[in-house]
Amino acid sequence: MGFVETFQLNGVHIKTTVTNKQQVVDNLLLSFLRPTNYNGPKVIGFDVELSMFENKVSEEEIYDNSECATLHLCNGQSCLIIQLCHLDSVPTSLLNFLRLPDYTFVSVGVKDDLAKLKKEYGIRCRNAVELGPLAASVLKVPRLAFCGVDELAVAVNKLDLGKHRPLTTLYKDWGQSNLGKKLAKLATINVYSYYMIGSKLLSS
Repeated sequence: MGFVETFQLNGVHIKTTVTNKQQVVDNLLLSFLRPTNYNGPKVIGFDVELSMFENKVSEEEIYDNSECATLHLCNGQSCLIIQLCHLDSVPTSLLNFLRLPDYTFVSVGVKDDLAKLKKEYGIRCRNAVELGPLAASVLKVPRLAFCGVDELAVAVNKLDLGKHRPLTTLYKDWGQSNLGKKLAKLATINVYSYYMIGSKLLSS
């Protein structure tokens, strides 16, 4: 069941659409392609969440035995959460969008996510960039290569994400049909943060 909600992060309002409908995905991705007043690099925040199985004992086991449930994209003004596990088929618009040569898709842990997406859905991404090594290179701080989004947001954007996120637990069922606004807010803040970090690093 899809919905549209607006979330706020550090004074910015981000319109988030949660959907498993191909037409909605088509329309949102078309809006991502429209020209904006921003003339910097074309950056898209990119994230994947998994259907977790709680009977596994370690985080590595959880990852290995889980499936891609949702794919999140953010262009700065809006966020699209695609419920992959509830789609009839992967929209052609999505496959084409992720292969655009002049867009850069930024994330944390993107290599593993893309491997799972390719294996489970045949989804490939042409220009994917891991934010940690990018931050380490641009800011000349080697330890950032191994940091997650919280540390990167502080280092690059001077933003403490912990103040803005809903409380989280290890196990979150991203595969449920009714995702809920708490998980949607968590997804939005994470993928918007990827966008924000990537945009600043790639324009410097």
